[in-house]
Amino acid sequence: MERIYDWIDKSIMSLPATSEFERGFYLALLLAALVFFLLFVLCLILKLIFRKPAVPGVTLVREDGDIFISRNAIFTAVCRLEKDFPELEILKVNMMRNRRNELGLVVSVLFDENDKSFDAVAGAFKQRVFTMLNKSFGIDSVKSVAINLARIPAAHEERGDSDTTPPVINNAFVSGV
Repeated sequence: MERIYDWIDKSIMSLPATSEFERGFYLALLLAALVFFLLFVLCLILKLIFRKPAVPGVTLVREDGDIFISRNAIFTAVCRLEKDFPELEILKVNMMRNRRNELGLVVSVLFDENDKSFDAVAGAFKQRVFTMLNKSFGIDSVKSVAINLARIPAAHEERGDSDTTPPVINNAFVSGV
């Protein structure tokens, strides 16, 4: 640490400081900024290494040639199931591969409870997705369907009071008088 301090002091830092304390303070600020920058770069590198890239689609291998089904086609097909499940509103559908390289769907939904449990609706929706993928596209390589509950509607949306606006909460800092 002393060598780094001396190197910064000799080669980089030629700040005009009125005292030795001020020069040490500036060097400590520079060293702290350098440490935070290195931690940021390290986090970015780790995020790139351990990321799960989205799958562009599913390729079905057939004798006479391959069939590619894009994730947009699968998203549209899954969204068509919304009419059968009025409690769910599909927000996003992602295709991912897990650690064993198995294909899975992640469906983010908005749940509007109508005296039904989310667990029961999600279980029925999962089974319906599996059967739809198998019957419509012949896809049996999807091993899991994960349902993520993104949010539930606010109370005024449930009652249908569309003309009322939610209260505005101001958390701003106000200086003293």
